[in-house]
Amino acid sequence: MGIRELFERIPGQARLAGELEMHLGSPKNSYFIIGARDAGAIVAAKAFAQALLCEDRGCGRCKSCRAIERGVHPDVSVFERTGAFLSVDDAKEITGLAFRSTSGSRYRIIIVPELELVERAAPVLLKTVEEPPESTIFILLASMELPELGTLMSRSVVLRYDRLSDEQINDELVKQGAAPDDSVDAVRLSAGHWSRAVELAADHELREAFSLWEQLPHLLKQDLSVIIRLADKLIAVGGLMEDRKKREQRDELEELDELLSTQGLAGSAMREKVEERHRRELRKVRTTELRAGLAVLERHYRNQLVDGEIETLEPSVSIRAIRLIEDSQSALARNSNEFLLLVALLSRLADKSS
Repeated sequence: MGIRELFERIPGQARLAGELEMHLGSPKNSYFIIGARDAGAIVAAKAFAQALLCEDRGCGRCKSCRAIERGVHPDVSVFERTGAFLSVDDAKEITGLAFRSTSGSRYRIIIVPELELVERAAPVLLKTVEEPPESTIFILLASMELPELGTLMSRSVVLRYDRLSDEQINDELVKQGAAPDDSVDAVRLSAGHWSRAVELAADHELREAFSLWEQLPHLLKQDLSVIIRLADKLIAVGGLMEDRKKREQRDELEELDELLSTQGLAGSAMREKVEERHRRELRKVRTTELRAGLAVLERHYRNQLVDGEIETLEPSVSIRAIRLIEDSQSALARNSNEFLLLVALLSRLADKSS
């Protein structure tokens, strides 16, 4: 097996896999991949890390590959920011990771997702990316190109993640064993994002709970009690995912303990780092779920514009709804109160005359 086989989990990325494969013999210190995290870019970054550290260039089965997949490899860090944006303190922490010695691997690999949220931390991060230790490799991820990312991109090998069509995602899910009906539902509810579709196809309970976002436009009424009940139910979907994330994290810690014991390494510092990452992940789960739900809701109104699905609605109503949803997505990045944000959005969507 090799990096191309690892990339088989991410359909439609043969070009990206080939470009990364050419760098395995002599990797650069920084790679910049442009592609939405929930479309599979984070999976691509981990696959590249596996290929760089595995003796067989990404077998997918050895302890190193499995540890990277589970997020517990001592020399591979997926950095989770502490707040709504990547702060200066976050950038300084990344610098500290970059200059830390490896635990025996050829490289220390630092994956930094969602760099579109870098804000004022860009200059601090740039200095480290420009002059890293020879053994450190950055894999930087962003969902879009922004002016403030230009210098970072100029210091990196820039690669692009190809957007997948709904048909590609559906075909791949079925090939991987998903029931056709489950696959169709997962693709629709994922709003075209590969990683999310995989998650939904494998989890009937999540599909059922998350489908509330799809039903919302037909449930909205200009009644505050109805709006509050719907907002409560949507928040509860995030709680369901928090429970799942906690179970995954317990499994990660068990595998980390096993890995450290096998290699005879002292594990307290590494365990503390993983536990801190877990806390960050849990803080983001609910927001991630809301973002995914808002994407489904936005797609509904965009489809109305493109297909004219509901003839009784003026195009201006759909355009206004899309703008309200986009504003809510932006507000989430500012750590707005999630419940109040939902109540405000649903109230405005229900009032089609305003």
